[in-house]
Amino acid sequence: MAVPRSFTVLLAVVALGVSNACRPNDAGDGRQSAAASITPADEARIRSADSAFAAAANAGDADAIVALYAEDATLLAPNLPPQKGRDAIKAFWGGFLEAYTVRFESGSDTIEGRGDLAYNRGHFRFTAVPKAKGGPGVAEEGKFVEILKKQPDGGWKYVVDMYSSNLALQH
Repeated sequence: MAVPRSFTVLLAVVALGVSNACRPNDAGDGRQSAAASITPADEARIRSADSAFAAAANAGDADAIVALYAEDATLLAPNLPPQKGRDAIKAFWGGFLEAYTVRFESGSDTIEGRGDLAYNRGHFRFTAVPKAKGGPGVAEEGKFVEILKKQPDGGWKYVVDMYSSNLALQH
């Protein structure tokens, strides 16, 4: 049984359409529309932001910590409402660093991202000794998730910063 020529042409057109539909979308100038993964240089800059955070915390420098956050960032600290914007974040970290001398360290477990957004999941440990005599000290270890946005200068700033303890609640 012979297949009509018009059916063969129709089948070829459908096959071409399906194959084009399965291709990644091209923006027309050779760039793919899906954002590329972050580069090793981006990952290094994100790690650098975390190192700067630890150095600023250990120095008691709330201004340097706040400079690592985007203007509209949100800090999600345990047992508190969200701290929205740099002013609220500065009040949080400034109050903490006024009351305590801190020794802070952290490490990244996973850094991934696409385009100008990335996340960093990691762990931290710190001790906080009260500056006022007689107050209790704090020793803490836990985990964090940060969402960062790439800035025009190539650096990365926190847009969401969330952390929590690994330690059992003390009653």
